[in-house]
Amino acid sequence: MTKNYSARLATRITPGVDARLRQLALVRRRRISHVLDEVLDAALPKAADLITEMASLGCDVKEAADGRR
Repeated sequence: MTKNYSARLATRITPGVDARLRQLALVRRRRISHVLDEVLDAALPKAADLITEMASLGCDVKEAADGRR
């Protein structure tokens, strides 16, 4: 089963983080959206890791439903 998350993200960040993000964009001479994308990509787990975790969650749910846990 494939599920897609298509809701638009509305982000609220602290003023300090906002200032640092804007400074980083200025230093790198890049759009803030590109810098934010790079920062989030570096901070988040890779897709393969998430797939493994999601598969593990699916097994846990199935095992619990079968009474194995």
